[in-house]
Amino acid sequence: MRYSLRRTVMVLLFLALTILCGESAGVSLSLLLRRGVRFFDIAGAMIPPDMSYGRIVLAPLWATVQMSLAGTGIGAVLGLVGGSFASAYLNPHAWLRVPFKAVIHLIRTIPALILALLCTFLVGLGTLAGTLALSIYTTAVMARMGYEDMENADQKAAKALEAAGCGRLRAFIRTILPVVLAGYLINVLYMLEANVRHAAILGYVGAGGIGLLLNERLAWREYSEVGMILLLLYGVVILTEGVSEWLRQVLSGKRHLSRTEKTVLGLVLAGLFLSSFQTLVLPDTDGKGMAAAAAMVQGIIHPDWSMICSLAHDGVPWLLYETFCIAFLGTLGGTVIAAWFSFTASFRLFSAPAALASRLILLLIRTVPVFVYGLMWIRVTGPGPFAGVLTLTLCSVGLLAKRFLIAIDDIHLEPYRACRGMGVSAVRSVRWAVLPQLGPRYGAAILYRLDINLRDAAILGLVGAGGIGTPLILAMMHYEWAAAGALLWGMVGMVTVVEIFSEWLRKKQRINNMS
Repeated sequence: MRYSLRRTVMVLLFLALTILCGESAGVSLSLLLRRGVRFFDIAGAMIPPDMSYGRIVLAPLWATVQMSLAGTGIGAVLGLVGGSFASAYLNPHAWLRVPFKAVIHLIRTIPALILALLCTFLVGLGTLAGTLALSIYTTAVMARMGYEDMENADQKAAKALEAAGCGRLRAFIRTILPVVLAGYLINVLYMLEANVRHAAILGYVGAGGIGLLLNERLAWREYSEVGMILLLLYGVVILTEGVSEWLRQVLSGKRHLSRTEKTVLGLVLAGLFLSSFQTLVLPDTDGKGMAAAAAMVQGIIHPDWSMICSLAHDGVPWLLYETFCIAFLGTLGGTVIAAWFSFTASFRLFSAPAALASRLILLLIRTVPVFVYGLMWIRVTGPGPFAGVLTLTLCSVGLLAKRFLIAIDDIHLEPYRACRGMGVSAVRSVRWAVLPQLGPRYGAAILYRLDINLRDAAILGLVGAGGIGTPLILAMMHYEWAAAGALLWGMVGMVTVVEIFSEWLRKKQRINNMS
């Protein structure tokens, strides 16, 4: 009885929060139904794509791939080193470990696009800024994943070796590192897929790659050429995800390679990684980078407190609240769509042709950059947070559906088949035999996506789709570092609070599962 009452209260609170966020973000279903068809105006203008424009796209597209490869590779190596330094076993000194973890968390809260904009002030425009931004972002994310896996690993063997006279570092390398390395590399592949999409928009702030060309063509409304850019980018995403999935099967032991095949694979990967270093060309910044860095640090140390304390609509508290509403509703909408796709795209539940068609649609949804969706939705709703909600809804579908599909692939279908064999309908069989297995995995994926959306909401400022992103980007472009510092600290605080709440929910779920 007590559990039922608590569950009812939680449902009512969730509905109240949804309604409140919807009112604050200006969500209007009648407006969406009345003008929703305008979303396809730009999409229709992209078809057919201008095939002759493809030769112009290839060079910046290759630069985008190189940026993502270099950024992921450098970040993966530094992340492994950073994760090892932050692990409690290898580094027992809390006075070193805790501040380092705080720096990692601080960097993780800043979107890759904002990092790229900061890097353009430091090293100038071009692919170096984009590669540096992706390297910093990947380092922070992988260091966080790395030290969490290392601290959760069984340390008995390492402590036994250490007690036998083996040094702490050698014991760590021989016992803990091999246990977490395969999972770490699988996470690196996920980061590579994400970085390909990140690199595609960094050119919007002058950080090189295909984003610069995409921004230019959108500004000139050359939508057939935009269609060609997205078509080639779609091909790169399909290729990247296909190769990543094959490598994940190798790392997880589902696919075995001979020694010759492993050698060839290693040489190919090394060649691609080394070729990506062409993006690390130092520009001539005339010594302005250090002055820009000093101004940034000054703004972060001394933010504009009047903005932090202001309760007006241009103050940090209101902008954070609006950003949370956009991210929350975008995650909720994306969850509903992704849940449907996760079943229709599963080869375990549907025939291969139908599942493959759904997966190709998911890849297409994930290919389109966030600011392109923003421009398309603004034609429906006009500038403002409602456009941001709809944009993040579509952007959430791809990652959530992928995580949901992985969860479906791991469940046991015997209870479902037993229910169907007894004549239970498919819907009721899913309700009683499938959903209880998927609940915890789906919940973890939704919380992870909410964390991402809180940061991605800053990107929406590029197209005026509400939230904290617009004033943050404007402040940085006008060198108003005190205002930018206030907004950045607000983002850090908001993401930290949500992460603490998410971790509390995850721990509570683990306790409930154990009991």
